[in-house]
Amino acid sequence: MKKYQKNLIRGAFLTAIVTGLSGCSEFWCWPFDCSSDETSVGIDDSSNTSTAAVTDTTQNETAPVTPGGATEFDLNKVVWLHTDVSGWPETKSMTVELGGAVICLNGSFSTEWPGAEISHTSGAYNISVNANPWVFAFRNGQWYGGTWEWFTVGNTCKPARTVSGDHVKIPPMAIDWDPVKGETLYFMVSTIARGANLNNIQERTNVVKVVWPEDWD
Repeated sequence: MKKYQKNLIRGAFLTAIVTGLSGCSEFWCWPFDCSSDETSVGIDDSSNTSTAAVTDTTQNETAPVTPGGATEFDLNKVVWLHTDVSGWPETKSMTVELGGAVICLNGSFSTEWPGAEISHTSGAYNISVNANPWVFAFRNGQWYGGTWEWFTVGNTCKPARTVSGDHVKIPPMAIDWDPVKGETLYFMVSTIARGANLNNIQERTNVVKVVWPEDWD
């Protein structure tokens, strides 16, 4: 009950502050265009969409991970759907926090990695992004990794619903892919690795194991 109250208070606090400042019905849009459906920060992500995504109908799998076994997670075993960052140095550490339908990948990278200016889809102004969050899932007997959003400078949280194929956009993590309750996933953050590499550094965080929650209380 205490956990539920904590998440409820946190969600109400964030909603009140951000919605009040932005006037948006979906507070995650602030300070970006609420009508944008490309990403939660208003970046045109159309170039990251694979035309083959429409054929992705494979069922979700829960990784049969056994320590020391062939299916144990290893960055060197990953099929990279976006830029292969396995060779980028691990310079930051992060933790994953889940609750209230929100996922936060918390770490000092948020303010310490340099930002790059990207035009908002409205064309009216630029936004400063400095990182991409990654999700790794076991599909078809293989580990796959893809970025699923962008982080603006100072931001580490996203709606949990954005961890989905609609945001990764490349098979086999496209269209029908969504995390399964109880599924083992891994998360990581890197400097910009999606689309044009606009950062002048190549760095990443540690990788964190997460069992996708049964509920969001």
